[in-house]
Amino acid sequence: MTEIQFEKLLELYGDSIFGFCCHLTGERSSAEDLYHDSVMKAITLLARMECEGMTVNELKKARNYVIGIAVRLNRNRRRRKNAAYSLDDEKSAAAVSSECDLIAETEQKEVLYNIKAIIAKLPEKLRIVTYMFYFAEMKEGEIAKQLRIPLGTVKSRLNRARKAIKTGLEEKGYERY
Repeated sequence: MTEIQFEKLLELYGDSIFGFCCHLTGERSSAEDLYHDSVMKAITLLARMECEGMTVNELKKARNYVIGIAVRLNRNRRRRKNAAYSLDDEKSAAAVSSECDLIAETEQKEVLYNIKAIIAKLPEKLRIVTYMFYFAEMKEGEIAKQLRIPLGTVKSRLNRARKAIKTGLEEKGYERY
């Protein structure tokens, strides 16, 4: 990948990558740090990033590569700090949502808020795969490649996450979801 292609990548998908970092870290300041570190790491790995042209599909592959870097950097940070990432109460989930500008004003936004709160309480392995699939809009195969796990494992984790989300919504009184 060339520097020009990388600049185009950040122009088109920088907000998307930053949004993913917000979901991953749960707070804006940590997301900013993670985004910066991910971009800097990607710059050092430009030669490894496959991007033959400036097409949307090629740049999307590169975006997924940077998201994979963000996931690994975040995991390493948390291991070093030896601190568990959890959002056990509704107040913390509300702070994350407001931090990422996801204020529930309509019923649909309220459902989305509840879904995100449920996802935030999932175990890390399920949460990361869910974020990558739904929020970063990555395909299962791309997730498997970036996390370096088998495709079947990705599918299994997504299935378990969906069941947990459905159960959580039913407990909150959302029958039709």
